[in-house]
Amino acid sequence: MAKRFVIRALLQQGCKMLSDEGKHEKWVCPDTCGKHSTAVPRHNEITVGVVRGMIADLKCLPERWLQ
Repeated sequence: MAKRFVIRALLQQGCKMLSDEGKHEKWVCPDTCGKHSTAVPRHNEITVGVVRGMIADLKCLPERWLQ
């Protein structure tokens, strides 16, 4: 999956980038929850396994938010 689609989906759900240092960007869920975070790698393409991990990390978002 292209990274731009992941970033677009995160922004549509109200997530915010917490930091962009190192090899990954750290994103947090919207202010309504604020408990969950995930790392988004800086690659142009993100593998299916990493996408599944991001979906699992951001449990507070609705199902199928990244489809």
